[in-house]
Amino acid sequence: MKRLFGTDGIRGRANEAPLDPVTLIEIGAVLGRLMRERGGMDGGILIGHDGRRSAAMIFGALSAGLCAEGVEVFDGGLLTTPALAHETRLGHYKAGIIISASHNPAHDNGIKIFGENGQKISDSIERAIEEQLATAVDAVRGRPGIVHRIEQTTGGEAHEYRRFLRKIFHEVDLRGMRVLVDCAHGGGSSIAPTILREFGATVVVRNDAPTGDNINDRCGALHPDVVANEVVSNDCVLGLCLDGDGDRSIFIDERGQVIHGDALLTVLALEMDRAGRLDNRTIAVTVMSNLGLKRALSARGIEIRETPVGDRSVSAAMQEHGLVLGGENSGHIIFGPRHHFTGDGLFTTLELLALVKQSGGTLSELASSFELCPQKLVNVKVHSKPALDTIPAIVDAERQVTRLLGEDGRVVLRYSGTEKLCRVMIEAIDESLVDRCVNTLVAAVTESLGA
Repeated sequence: MKRLFGTDGIRGRANEAPLDPVTLIEIGAVLGRLMRERGGMDGGILIGHDGRRSAAMIFGALSAGLCAEGVEVFDGGLLTTPALAHETRLGHYKAGIIISASHNPAHDNGIKIFGENGQKISDSIERAIEEQLATAVDAVRGRPGIVHRIEQTTGGEAHEYRRFLRKIFHEVDLRGMRVLVDCAHGGGSSIAPTILREFGATVVVRNDAPTGDNINDRCGALHPDVVANEVVSNDCVLGLCLDGDGDRSIFIDERGQVIHGDALLTVLALEMDRAGRLDNRTIAVTVMSNLGLKRALSARGIEIRETPVGDRSVSAAMQEHGLVLGGENSGHIIFGPRHHFTGDGLFTTLELLALVKQSGGTLSELASSFELCPQKLVNVKVHSKPALDTIPAIVDAERQVTRLLGEDGRVVLRYSGTEKLCRVMIEAIDESLVDRCVNTLVAAVTESLGA
């Protein structure tokens, strides 16, 4: 059976399989049938997009398949992924779909599917969709569904999501704070400035005019350095750079310095702990987080729980262990029950701005608690992926490196989930030691498995 779903939905080149109209119609029809089998059609499906040229084609094809199975479709228009997720949950839709390829270039696209609880569908539902697509299933045709424009049914753009944020941050007053927002010509182009202004901030907006082809193009979270000087010249307290679908954020401090994702997590963890809001005094991070985060938090008695790479792994660990904060060094921050374990660049921004205002200081001062440790990642092409702990030369090299690093460093050795690559990552407080250890491990992997 061919796999369609990757680590974060279906993604690829737009207008090529599986993101071609024929396949997308079938995906819509299968999803409609599964809805009927698993509890009925009440609520319909909300679909939004991040502004790419191909969004209309994908929306039309998915809607055709869904409507053929009697599902009502609600067109949410230009939305961030977290806004779509919360509109799905709060608006009582049966499911939600965001048409987005996140930080990928404009020629790519994808779909992420959310359940009625506003969280990404489970692996088992993904497998069920793939199985039905691979099997000839007789359709049960009846009365077709219809497409509604969301502005005509719920009171405007992301109405429920905006109301949710106002309720959560009801005490936050951003008057007197000037913020630069780089919208990446993506899903946050309208809603991000709107929400920050609703909280009283003065907003300097950049890259908020999606043409369908300019999303993430030398802007947004992948290119924060482009607008860094403007944060200073516009006298902003910070700059926010969203990715295409708005579920992660990279920040620039008032001096024009880009804040590392792990520095952001450190700031949030320390300030939440100081306020007594960091349940279990533990946060969840992936194995790729910098050693500097662990050192800064352990000095305050805060523990970390490491997970595999991916926001779904972080979210699962948080739910399992009762944690309220987690994230990835890419700037994807996940809050716990307060935000329904969702990664959301705008929610993170409101949290951070509130902390800056409460502290009476600056973002650079808050971030000074984090010191980035030297880190090096090398991707080694491999011909196959046998278990790494079954290859003597690699096991011996890893033991040697671990002894050299001691307690002031760490090794991450793993395969890529999608490519024939072995990722070798070393961290330590000494850069020359990092280089030496990386060379040792890369040589062992290349000799044993090199393509």
